[in-house]
Amino acid sequence: MHLSTALVTRLPAWKRPRLAVRLIAVAAATLLLALPAAAAEPDDAFRQKLTTAVERGLPLVEQAAGRYPEHRKCFSCHHQTLPMLAMVAAKNAGQKIDRKEFDAQKELTHTSFEYDLEDLRAGKGIGGKGLTVGYGLWTLGLGGQKPDEVTEAMVTYLLKTQEDDGRWDVHANRPPMEESALTTTVLSIIGLRKYAVDEQRGDVEAAVSKAGAWIDSAETKSQEDLVAKLWGLHMLKRPAAAIDEARRAVLDAQREDGGWGQLESMPSDPYATGLTLCVLFMTGSTREEAACRRGLEFLLDTQQEDGSWFVKTRSKPVQVYFDNGDPHGKDQFISTPAACWSLFALSLGARLPSEND
Repeated sequence: MHLSTALVTRLPAWKRPRLAVRLIAVAAATLLLALPAAAAEPDDAFRQKLTTAVERGLPLVEQAAGRYPEHRKCFSCHHQTLPMLAMVAAKNAGQKIDRKEFDAQKELTHTSFEYDLEDLRAGKGIGGKGLTVGYGLWTLGLGGQKPDEVTEAMVTYLLKTQEDDGRWDVHANRPPMEESALTTTVLSIIGLRKYAVDEQRGDVEAAVSKAGAWIDSAETKSQEDLVAKLWGLHMLKRPAAAIDEARRAVLDAQREDGGWGQLESMPSDPYATGLTLCVLFMTGSTREEAACRRGLEFLLDTQQEDGSWFVKTRSKPVQVYFDNGDPHGKDQFISTPAACWSLFALSLGARLPSEND
């Protein structure tokens, strides 16, 4: 007979219920004490793995950004914005970055848009349209650019190119980076809010309100859409129920291997997984959540020996190919962005939960 049963049965009947309740309480307390401490304390070993992965991968994207101006003089989201994003996140997580290279990328971005100043003011002539300008403003923000005539003209461009239904549309089909009107709209809102001058505030508030209404009801067709919708709803401080529904849609798309795919029909890959984790972290998730832990482990498992991540391109070329010297040959122009999102996610994951708030 079990000791607790024996203790209960030896007592008078009127005392048995009280002792039974006490024994249950003791058993529950004992069970709680036996649970792993990792749920309440930082997992230092796992954090060190994340930090080591960032240390291995960061130099590759810094070098990729540094080589890009040798081949192209114009701004690009894949070799300016995303490497800078990875560098900022790594620095915030305690890593040393190439500050000279970081500043050079910001200056290249500013110079590139300064060259198009009149077209920006006229709302025309920008390849990639709202997505390019949205990424450009995000890049300048990362680099600490103060508002000036260039950023004012970029805001003017966005105000002049918003669609009637409130979105900023994509004008190219280069998946996964250039296929989501939701991503384009979210980035446009970020840029408008950050860089609008006083004379533009009224128009910007109206544009953001219109864009928000479109985001509320926008359909999602890809993982990029799903995470952009969550990002947008959180940024616009929509009701908790709407944000929770969007978060659940993102989490429900996670695969058994811990990663996410670009499309429902595609396998998990580092681009979709890194991007998804970044948005989850930016909207309140922490490393301790099971889905995020599994996603981070997927990124650790898929990092290559040289510190890179590989993603096969599915975008049809619209420009003459050139080799920037990055890993993975003709797949480098999606593999480098994948590395950037992965490094951003790993850097956020390596920080304590309170620091991600």
